[in-house]
Amino acid sequence: MIRITARRAGFRRCGIAHPAEPIDYPFDRFDEGELKKLQAENMLIVEVLDDEASESAADDPAPLKPHRGKAAPTGSAA
Repeated sequence: MIRITARRAGFRRCGIAHPAEPIDYPFDRFDEGELKKLQAENMLIVEVLDDEASESAADDPAPLKPHRGKAAPTGSAA
């Protein structure tokens, strides 16, 4: 399964307006060239999941999303 999340809702790539929520696609949805374009796009988070991982994610009603932002500062800047 291929899970795609857009960093900005509605971002378009490969003929699809990708939402900001994760969407799962079957492996055969994209050809090799399309998958490489998607993976190279900084506005998209593309995860290639094996069948076992996708089944366990389907059982979890609120799976954790990977954090891709900057770390919060730790300590004072005095």
